[in-house]
Amino acid sequence: MLSFGVALLVSLLVSLGILRMTYFTQRFGMDADVADRRRVHARPVPRIGGLAVIVAVALGTPVIMLKNTSTGAAILLLLVSSLPAFAGGFTEDLTGRVHPRLRLILMLVSVLLGLALLDLRIPRVDLPLLDPLLELRWLAFALTALGMLTITNGINLIDGLNGLAGMVCLSMLSGLAIVAFEVGDPVVVSASLLIAGAVVGFQFWNYPRAHLFLGDGGAYFLGFMLGALSILLVTRNPEVSAWFPPLLLAYPLLEVAFSIWRRKVLRGNASGMPDAAHLHHLIYRRVVRWAVGSEEPESKEQRNAFASPYLWVLSSLAVAPAVVFHDQGLVLAGFLVLFVASYVWLYVRIARMRVPRWMILHDTRFRSEDEDRDPDDRPGPR
Repeated sequence: MLSFGVALLVSLLVSLGILRMTYFTQRFGMDADVADRRRVHARPVPRIGGLAVIVAVALGTPVIMLKNTSTGAAILLLLVSSLPAFAGGFTEDLTGRVHPRLRLILMLVSVLLGLALLDLRIPRVDLPLLDPLLELRWLAFALTALGMLTITNGINLIDGLNGLAGMVCLSMLSGLAIVAFEVGDPVVVSASLLIAGAVVGFQFWNYPRAHLFLGDGGAYFLGFMLGALSILLVTRNPEVSAWFPPLLLAYPLLEVAFSIWRRKVLRGNASGMPDAAHLHHLIYRRVVRWAVGSEEPESKEQRNAFASPYLWVLSSLAVAPAVVFHDQGLVLAGFLVLFVASYVWLYVRIARMRVPRWMILHDTRFRSEDEDRDPDDRPGPR
C-alpha cells in the first residue's frame, strides 16, 4: 500500500505542476476546441494529465522493488513496454498532428515489447476446439495484439466525460487487484494498486470539475496496462478463467466494437472516423436534464459531472460479476452475453429518444420550454 500512497501523491503534485505550467503558457497541450460537437466542456482544458499518471507509476515502481525485487522488475518491464503507445498518444496531445495509423503502429510496438520482455500473449480461451490452435505462437500473438489494441483504444473512446475513464479504470484495477490477491499473484496486485494510486491523484483534478484531461497518452497507457495485467493474470494463474478479462473490460471493449459497427456498417464511413454518438455522448445530451437548454459554461459542467455516474454503474455491472465468478467460465460467459444485450438495448432506447423515465435527471431551476428537445441534435441521418 506504500506504493499506492506514493503514486497518489506524485500524481497529485505532477498534475498541479502541469496546471500551473499551462496557466502561464496558455497553449501547451490545451484542448481548446470547445465548439466541436464531440466536446462537452465549455472552456480550454489541458489534456496532458496522462503525464502525471505515468510519472507516478515510474516513481512508485522503485518503492515496490525495495520490498520485492522480482515483482518490481516485472512491473518495470511492463512500464517499458507501454512507452511507445504512451509516446504516440502524448505527442498527439501536444501537437494534434500524429496520424491515427502511426499511433496504432506504436501500440503494436508496445505489444511486441510485451511479448519480448514478458512473453505477453493470450495462452488460452477456454474453448476446447480453439485452445490447441493457440499453441501456434503467431496465432496466439495475433489474438493478443487484437485484444490489446482494442482495450487500448477502448479506454480512449470512453474518455469523454469528467471522471468517466478514470473511475472506470479504477474499478477495473480494483477488480484485478482483488482477484490477483485471492490467487496469490503479487505482480498483478502490486501493479494494479500502483496504477490505481496514480489514477486517484489525477482524478482529484478531473472530477467533478475538469481542470485536467487524461488525454490520448494517459488513455493509451491505462488501456495497455489494463490489457496486459489481465492477460498476465490468466497466464500466470490457471484457476482464473480466460473469460474473466473480456467481462472485466467489457464496457470499453464493447464501445470499440459498437463504434466500428456504427461507423462502418450503418454510415459507411471509415472505422476510425470520430463521431459524437458514443453512449456517453447520448447520456450527456438525452438523459441528464440538468440545465438542459442552457449553454452557460457552469450548466455544461454540471451536466457533464452528472452524466458520468450512469456509466460508472454500467461498467460495474460487468466488473462485479467478473470478480465474484473469476474462476467459473460458463457463468462469466453468461454475464458477458447479458451485458452486451443490456448495452445494445440501452443504446437503442436512448438513440431513439425512448429513454426510460427513471434514468432522466431533472433540475427545475434550469428548465426551459424546449426541455424535451435535444439541443445538440442536428437534422439528417446519424
